[in-house]
Amino acid sequence: MGPRDRFRFRTAATSVLLSCLGAACSSTPAYTGWTPDQLYQHGEGAFGEGDWGEARRAFERLVLTFPGYERAVDARHYLAQAFFRDEEYLSAVSEFTRIVQVFPDHPRSAEAWMGLCRSYAALSPHPQRDQQYTLQARTTCQNVANDFRGQPEGDSATAVAGRMHAKLAEKTYGEGYFYYQRDIYESAELIFIEVLDQFTRTPAAPKAALRLVEIYEEWGWEEQKAEFTARLLNQYPESPEAQALTAPAATDTASTVRSRAPPGLESPGMRRPAR
Repeated sequence: MGPRDRFRFRTAATSVLLSCLGAACSSTPAYTGWTPDQLYQHGEGAFGEGDWGEARRAFERLVLTFPGYERAVDARHYLAQAFFRDEEYLSAVSEFTRIVQVFPDHPRSAEAWMGLCRSYAALSPHPQRDQQYTLQARTTCQNVANDFRGQPEGDSATAVAGRMHAKLAEKTYGEGYFYYQRDIYESAELIFIEVLDQFTRTPAAPKAALRLVEIYEEWGWEEQKAEFTARLLNQYPESPEAQALTAPAATDTASTVRSRAPPGLESPGMRRPAR
């Protein structure tokens, strides 16, 4: 091997060595050598600046490396909040659940319960979709409201539980309206009655009452029509549905509730025996 070849060999070997050193440096775990206080302060600072990803990384490193740290529960709470702020709600649920189950008597417990309530509510989808998380949110928030009654967490949980209850009402009403639009009145009637019984104080209730009035007019059931007309007007007098029911008739004499079957014909939903 000549001098020029030996020089090229040494140059190539040096490049490989530098590359390996660079790779080794880049593979060094983050926060190596940091104390728990340094990790906590760094994570807290990142959280305050809205850098949720950096806050998560710092607090995750802290709770995994120093589980006995005196502020470990506070670190987990920050971690859960960072997940929530970054819209990683399932991870937030996991962290909040860990706090309330493992440290139920810690001062952070009430905040963690409220975080759990809000996380499930954030997972709640549109009313037309499956409402598993909405049910979980309503149950969790109702429990929080009961356990922390008279406290800020209890008041907040009550409001969230109310929103989830209203969404479940809208989901149920939508199922009834599906049948109503297709003139399958027997199924629609049962669901609308369920809305009135189980979701009495939601916006879906007066809508269900008005649909029942329309169904009973379609069937010619004057007694039932009068019953639910009175219920709508007495229980929900300020609702748009009650106001629509009492609005003056149009000048073209079209009635507020119109038949959904051509004259002389009977729709499938109307074929129902008298009670």
